[in-house]
Amino acid sequence: MNKVLITSEIGKIKKIITHTPGHEIELMTPATAQDLLFDDILDFNTAKREHDDFVKLLKLHSDVYEVTDLLNYILKFQHIKEELLKELISEADSSNDLFEELIRLEPNSLTQKIFYGVECKDNSSKNIPKYIIPPLPNFFFTRDTAVVINNHILSGSMANKIRSSESIIMRYILKYHPEFSSDGFYFDDVNDINETSKFEGGDIIVIRDDVLAIGLSERTTPQAVEQLIEILKAKGKIKHIFTVSLPKERAMIHLDMVFTMLDQNFACIYEPIILGDLSLGVKHIDISNNINKIETVPNLLAGLKTLGIDLQPILCGGENRINQDREQWMCGANFFALAPGKVIGYARAVHTFNELEKVADLPRIEAEDVLSGKIDLKDYKRYAIAFRGAELSRGGGGARCMTMPFLRS
Repeated sequence: MNKVLITSEIGKIKKIITHTPGHEIELMTPATAQDLLFDDILDFNTAKREHDDFVKLLKLHSDVYEVTDLLNYILKFQHIKEELLKELISEADSSNDLFEELIRLEPNSLTQKIFYGVECKDNSSKNIPKYIIPPLPNFFFTRDTAVVINNHILSGSMANKIRSSESIIMRYILKYHPEFSSDGFYFDDVNDINETSKFEGGDIIVIRDDVLAIGLSERTTPQAVEQLIEILKAKGKIKHIFTVSLPKERAMIHLDMVFTMLDQNFACIYEPIILGDLSLGVKHIDISNNINKIETVPNLLAGLKTLGIDLQPILCGGENRINQDREQWMCGANFFALAPGKVIGYARAVHTFNELEKVADLPRIEAEDVLSGKIDLKDYKRYAIAFRGAELSRGGGGARCMTMPFLRS
């Protein structure tokens, strides 16, 4: 029986993978933050407290699996441990000496080494550590590392080498952990992916079991879409792909920073990109007859409507452009759907939450009221949970970014 199934963004969530920020966050410095794809260093204790609350809220709706627990499990098997280590060391262009050092470690210790990094032993400047294998502070954004599309898994091909280890680790977890039996990977071997084909999970949105939306961003390339289309044709389920061109800007690194599904008929959007003056174009690629029929459409919502998917937009930040820009920058459009009409996002997107209630009848519910027992979610048919994430959002991602769902109803 398949344990992996995602046919939409909004089906009731059943199983999900997250990673709580750990000591790897504390290893960032102002000098290394940019290389690690952060604008600034994060306060670890605040980020962890915010993420802990986020996970508690997810657990009210779903089984939640922690990456380090999953990795610890598969590292108990010697052949998996050896195979994974060799690939991580090869990716880091390191030597066999490191393999001999790490292979002796017990699973928990090895997991820590993988997440916290392996320092160079001959580092002449002891005050500024240099790493053979770098720490993984981005891993709490689990969304980018892999995507489930129907019963298959698409392993991320990361745009930045600093994150490639995350994708490797997640691929081993999804391949070897018994919780994740699937129909296989879209690319059976990472070497099957062309060098120029880069794609991350934040850019891939499963609209329906036969429809994908894909962002063409600084993290996902046109070559990746071209290669993926040929694989999708062979699998036969996906019939329509919409590519959304995005600016190469930090706040819009992925499609889910400007567009997320909330319900069958509602989506949260950053209007200037999806409908307005900053739009860079949308193409509809119809592969239903096993050929690529490509046409330009006015915008993503108009294109989806031709397939019977009629989405009413909820404007991130409301009608005011200043509020739109501010709240989108703070990941205000990046919601995660727990079920149709039940979503979760950062509390600081005040104007966006007002729009959710006004337009989509999704009342704002404070996370602390849920966690304290003051509010019982069973009393509500629809809701938008607001959780504190001011520190997490400085890492450049929101609720959807911090989740890797692998089973929805």
